[in-house]
Amino acid sequence: MKRKFLCAMALVGIMSVSAMAAPKMAIDYNEIEGSETVEQNGISYFPVRPVAEAMGLTVEWNAADKSVLITNGGPVYITFKIGENAYTFAKTAPMELSGAPVIIDSKTYVPVDVMTDLFAYEVSKGEETYNIITKYQENTDTQEPVADEDKNDKGFADLEEKEIALGVVTEVNDEQIFFEDAERGTVILTKSDTVKVTDKDGNEADMDSIKADMKLKVEYGSAMTMSIPPINNPVSITIE
Repeated sequence: MKRKFLCAMALVGIMSVSAMAAPKMAIDYNEIEGSETVEQNGISYFPVRPVAEAMGLTVEWNAADKSVLITNGGPVYITFKIGENAYTFAKTAPMELSGAPVIIDSKTYVPVDVMTDLFAYEVSKGEETYNIITKYQENTDTQEPVADEDKNDKGFADLEEKEIALGVVTEVNDEQIFFEDAERGTVILTKSDTVKVTDKDGNEADMDSIKADMKLKVEYGSAMTMSIPPINNPVSITIE
């Protein structure tokens, strides 16, 4: 009987160690404190606030309707509600991901593909971390962490005021325009009611009138995600 009790206690100890060893989130191989992930129904979830704030984002919780707003004062404007698999980016139409947001121990958790599908970052999974890659690095958990002085550069690049780009549309969907910037290469433009769209004569145009192969002049918003390709919420678009 004593042996069974000791075996049971040993098993509990192993389970406790496994629970404590849940992978954390990291940004460019720098672990984020308090970012341990959880698995539910085969989906990996991470706590929103510590990760978002580590990326320089602002997180607002609305207790009335159990919703979350994540912003950065630029192109990022993400909203979602607990229990609803409907995430928005830059006020676009809601999209489904691998799972709905959940609350665990009074913390809001979302699936890891929020980083891949909304922010368009690459996320590599190691034994100890889910690493969000915002800078060019080799995909390995043995990579040296980015120096502390570089941490403020993560996530978003500030652009010069009224940066204008010329290019061609390569693809369009309900939420985004894939724009081939003549200098930057591919940039994903988010569709939003706040974007001013005109034709070359200055006449107001509809965002949905933008099609593949059209030439555009784009006035970028003040910040661009550092993902590949980058994402921007433009100020204005002129159809050439």
